[in-house]
Amino acid sequence: MKRLKSLQTRSQHGIALITVMLVLAVVTVALVAMSSDRQMDIRRTENQLRSTQAWEYVYGLEAWATTQLKVDTDNNKYDDLNDVWSKPLTLKPIPEGNIKAEITDLQGRFNLNNIVVDGIANDEEVERLKRLLTILDIKTALVDAMLDWVDADMDITIPYGAEDETYSKFKPPYRSANVPFADVSELLRIQGMTLKIYNKLLPFIYVADGYQPININTASAVLLRTLAADIEKDQAESLYRSSGKPFESIADFLKDDAMVGITVKNRSISVVSHHFLLSGHIDMGKNTLMFMSQLNRDNLGAATVLKRLRRSLQNG
Repeated sequence: MKRLKSLQTRSQHGIALITVMLVLAVVTVALVAMSSDRQMDIRRTENQLRSTQAWEYVYGLEAWATTQLKVDTDNNKYDDLNDVWSKPLTLKPIPEGNIKAEITDLQGRFNLNNIVVDGIANDEEVERLKRLLTILDIKTALVDAMLDWVDADMDITIPYGAEDETYSKFKPPYRSANVPFADVSELLRIQGMTLKIYNKLLPFIYVADGYQPININTASAVLLRTLAADIEKDQAESLYRSSGKPFESIADFLKDDAMVGITVKNRSISVVSHHFLLSGHIDMGKNTLMFMSQLNRDNLGAATVLKRLRRSLQNG
């Protein structure tokens, strides 16, 4: 009888021990879960704070850019690659990291919205865009599709245009914009465009409202070559490296030896720019922010941000 009672007591002790161990296990799991959640909350808050701080640096860099553009307007009557705005902000230390930025003159590129002016195809600019594509070894058939993307009608440009009836068959389907380009990335939605072609074309194009002339002081030799059909590669290189640069006026440019016998309409070129691109990189340890801000500068030198985009490492 005593032996049976002893066995029962041991059994009860064993059950109690197991119960205690189970309780400890449950409590341990709960504490670990709470600790993990707490760590996640801390990390999430930290990332949010760093992200907010990074964007504050973006706004600061935009303020720096607008100041540079205003100073340049006060000191110069023309824009060229030696201006104060063209000098990049090299790597600058900040708490927990560094920043850098640079300003690019977008009017040294081709404005895609130039191909349609007041709702009508601008033949001169269409040919200029075709010359650019030819120089870059890109099929000019794409220009027809670009025209249909921005013109207001639903008529297909022959022979390579595309309107709703083409895009409605895509997966997923969509419609042509039939309004001016809002961003260069819209090109990726155009019939015949590929990412490879897009990346090849990207350094030479931009988007701005209305017709915008090319700045002959900041344009590359490639863009200068597109100004007229009879400008050869060596002539464009000569213009780009001309001893007469920076050209203070269009007249000075047209007098250059490389321009002898070549006709370019004054309206299509300029020595003053209003559209600029601020590109920046903010590195804060594990947090990196790359951005682009498009700015418009008025005749008095005041610059405003038109749009702001976050960049990826692929296009950075």
